[in-house]
Amino acid sequence: MNLSEIYSKEKIINAHFREKYDYNSKEIFYKQVLELLCELSEFAYETKCFKYWKEEKQSSPDITIPEFADCLMITLCFCDLANINEIELENIEEKDMVKLFIEANKLASSLTMDLEKEKLLKLLSYLIEISKLLNYSDEELDNHCTKKMNKTLKMIREK
Repeated sequence: MNLSEIYSKEKIINAHFREKYDYNSKEIFYKQVLELLCELSEFAYETKCFKYWKEEKQSSPDITIPEFADCLMITLCFCDLANINEIELENIEEKDMVKLFIEANKLASSLTMDLEKEKLLKLLSYLIEISKLLNYSDEELDNHCTKKMNKTLKMIREK
């Protein structure tokens, strides 16, 4: 996945949002954090990784990848707010998806305290590791992220 290119596009989207909304507002910031938490939960729900009592398989990639893309884009939005110029992912040893989601949620919740570069890069690294565990191809991820971003840009421009 071309994370640098996706991040560049996310910065363009954020610039449009900054023109319309006060990104310095605590109220908007808390709503963005809650949005990330909700999207992480939706993503986890669609993977069904926590359903130990069922043999139910995860939703199809057509459903889970857009949820991943939502999480990725919101996290990249926070990276932009934190003025992170270069995305440097960490090597994540953990391979248990449930633990990765729990850690991602902890980090997302802690963003209300501060937008630390290390936290955001770790959160991104967890998301990327989850995508690897789900066997998403770089092409699938690029396509879905680009689709989502183009849809968001169109919505912004029409309003």
